[in-house]
Amino acid sequence: MKKPIHVGVMVDASRAYGRGICRGIANYADTRDDWLLLAHERPEVEKFPAWLAKQRLHGLIAYIPNQTLFRRITALGIPVVDVHGRCRSPQMPVIESDDAAIVRLAFEFFRRAGFHHLAYCGYPSVFFSDQRQEAARLEEGENRVHLYAPSRATRAGQDLYKFEKSGAEAGLAAWLRALPKPVAILACNDIRGQQVINACCETGIRIPEDVAVLGVDNDEIICRLCRPTLSSVEPDGERIGYAAGETIARLLAGKPTEMRLKVPPRGIVERSSTETVAAGDPTVIRAARLIRAEAGTAATVGQICEAAGVSRSTLDHLFRLHLGRSVAGEISRIRLQRSQNLLRYSDLALGEIAKRCGFSSATYFGRFFKRETGMTPAAFRRA
Repeated sequence: MKKPIHVGVMVDASRAYGRGICRGIANYADTRDDWLLLAHERPEVEKFPAWLAKQRLHGLIAYIPNQTLFRRITALGIPVVDVHGRCRSPQMPVIESDDAAIVRLAFEFFRRAGFHHLAYCGYPSVFFSDQRQEAARLEEGENRVHLYAPSRATRAGQDLYKFEKSGAEAGLAAWLRALPKPVAILACNDIRGQQVINACCETGIRIPEDVAVLGVDNDEIICRLCRPTLSSVEPDGERIGYAAGETIARLLAGKPTEMRLKVPPRGIVERSSTETVAAGDPTVIRAARLIRAEAGTAATVGQICEAAGVSRSTLDHLFRLHLGRSVAGEISRIRLQRSQNLLRYSDLALGEIAKRCGFSSATYFGRFFKRETGMTPAAFRRA
């Protein structure tokens, strides 16, 4: 029997993002017969746990949000992989979400829905939030994205939990009221998205008609508790965790390894908070809502035009003018989104997914999906 390799895991598993990382670490450990994982179970990971110094660890995978914890962990003198990214060291590999890719995906999603006004709402002075805000500013261009900037009195440094537990501050509602409408807002995470939704509801701002809201992390519990339910960018926590496991293994084996890896998100899970299009024409808005409502049926372009009360040529012209695509293109986009979500988050057979997305057969659905994504539905589900 091989002598076990003790690998510590210090990741906050109280949130979906951290749980994804832990799953990825576990998936990598499944490929080994000599790993013993020692996990830090408390959700509070900003303090150095006493038991960590007493364990005979060979390596550590850790979420390191502050310099105090960084110094204590570095002093252990063992290989460490950081899955946060704030504290940099030439000797410590960092594996983290690609914030620029998250923002790019979100803003492209908003633009396809026809939004011209984009905004970002974060927790100023919190590391990952500031990273995403800077990415938003660079992605959209200087002075073209509306950034939430509360007074310094509301800032909590790196104390994310203090920010989250305090609820939406008074300045948030004022900022939301002042934004041009319709506007699409990317929140730094799902709890911030929940606060934005609650502030809109309390001030009479309609979601998603006036304000569309998109969170990050796709924490299903948080997203589904929002009213309306919150759409969210899903990071690839499992890939981060798996890569962290691989990296620790290489360090322990004395092999060279990549010192920084940025992992792109898996995609967007759309719920009620973004189920709209931003168009200045009421006919386009009405037709887009009909398309969403009929996405689970085999509704044709002609039927959508008839229900909207306009000719096909007129509606196609309006869709291209306001959304940059035809009515048929919008139907395909919505069906593809729905099918991707069902492939990701359900165990439904392909025939049932095809039926729920308005396709006459699994064969026709498969050809459509391959044409749109370059992958078969089965390959997409495996990936």
